[in-house]
Amino acid sequence: MDPSSSTPSHDSNLDWPIAIRKGSRPTCNLHPIYNFLSYHHFSPSYFSFVSSRSSTTVSKTINEALDHPGWRQAMIDEMQALAHNGTWELVPLPPGKKTAGCRWVYAVKIGPKGEVDFLKARLVAKGYTQICGLDYCDTFSPVAKITTI
Repeated sequence: MDPSSSTPSHDSNLDWPIAIRKGSRPTCNLHPIYNFLSYHHFSPSYFSFVSSRSSTTVSKTINEALDHPGWRQAMIDEMQALAHNGTWELVPLPPGKKTAGCRWVYAVKIGPKGEVDFLKARLVAKGYTQICGLDYCDTFSPVAKITTI
């Protein structure tokens, strides 16, 4: 049987590899998005938003961030806020325990008119490396306490 035949024979068709049984299919996109999307039809405010968004890159590594003055300042601001709020205290590590690592997460904050408002850096703990009952026993989740008089 010819594998490109449109009438399958149930007897011998199963002997062919599945790629041949399915036949050929077009691999090109018949409707690429660039045929339908144009930046020229955006409103001025949305065009400004898209332009500012695409011109500001988010750092992927700490070395990239440290080379950029805006990201470096955002990291300094975050460290100062953590120190000011008393987020942690240095204590000796118990024997047999490992520290939880941390990483920087970067975000570009956009203002109401579509311009870059500021660069935000957050230092976050890699909590997913810890095991409940082994590395910690209790969790803390701040909630608002409402009191009535």
